[in-house]
Amino acid sequence: MKRDLLDLAARLTAGRQPYALATVVRSERPTSGKPGNMALISADGVMHGWIGGSCTRSEVIRHALETLDQGEPRLLAFGSSPGRPDGLVPVPMSCSSGGKVEVHVNPVLPAPVLIVAGRSPVAGALVRLGGAMGYTTVAEASEDEALAAAADEVVDDLAETAARYAERPRGWRLYGVVATMGQRDERSLAELAAAAPDYLGVIASPTRMEEVRRVLAAHGLGADEVARVRGPAGLDIGAESPEEIAVSILAEIVQLEAQPKASEAVASGHASAEEEEAAAAVGQRADDEATDPVCGMTVPVAGSPSSVFEGEPVYFCCEGCRTRFDASPGTYLQEQVTRG
Repeated sequence: MKRDLLDLAARLTAGRQPYALATVVRSERPTSGKPGNMALISADGVMHGWIGGSCTRSEVIRHALETLDQGEPRLLAFGSSPGRPDGLVPVPMSCSSGGKVEVHVNPVLPAPVLIVAGRSPVAGALVRLGGAMGYTTVAEASEDEALAAAADEVVDDLAETAARYAERPRGWRLYGVVATMGQRDERSLAELAAAAPDYLGVIASPTRMEEVRRVLAAHGLGADEVARVRGPAGLDIGAESPEEIAVSILAEIVQLEAQPKASEAVASGHASAEEEEAAAAVGQRADDEATDPVCGMTVPVAGSPSSVFEGEPVYFCCEGCRTRFDASPGTYLQEQVTRG
């Protein structure tokens, strides 16, 4: 890796900013990317470095941002047909000159953040064990010196803290647990829900949870937000002590994060109708991306070359595709219909 990329990676890591590293691991002529070429893609979709020309750039950026959302690396095979070994993601090669190139994309994510509401013994156990798991732990201010000493951050205002973490970059994992033990459960849940955490749980009995859900709904939380609250929090492992309860909750978080994302199934072409609906529900937006009618590549709308045909915008991966389209737009649009 070149020094400028090392320096940028160090700055982003120090600032707890996610990014992805793309490395060319194999290529076949004629391609401009050579094994060992590297690029860094920041969370805003900007590529730094060199892995080849425009034929691969937009797809590498798109896949890099997906790896930040999913937390899993992937190996892209440009110019390869479907049916390659497991682990390879075939991607159309738009360059008319041909060639093949494989690019490994690896997400580099900051440590997950665990916000614990409450000053109970379970809250203290969660902070200690969460820290041992490598999480950045956030606890409410209390007179418990051991709790404050174990946390990475101690806060006075839970709502303000949640608002701050709501602005986190893509790729950040945020977990919230309400361990107030019946004291201001609903208020703490509503405050943490505003940050849209990847996990939000509350320590409460099943009977108490019925009341919690009713109160949350009555105070304006949407049905989807209420449904996402996990309560009683934790896996049913027969936990009794504060430490055992903390273990059960952290195990539930690990289990949740280990489940395949619906969007991964959609990308691989093995999604059910329900999985496709779930992927759409988590924010896939068709107006953010388009299909290049010349090569079939998926491209981001923002920043891509474009033309207008019959009053509608058409987007391309590179200037070459746009030139070929402008020369005979009807031909390529008919081919796109045939492919669909």
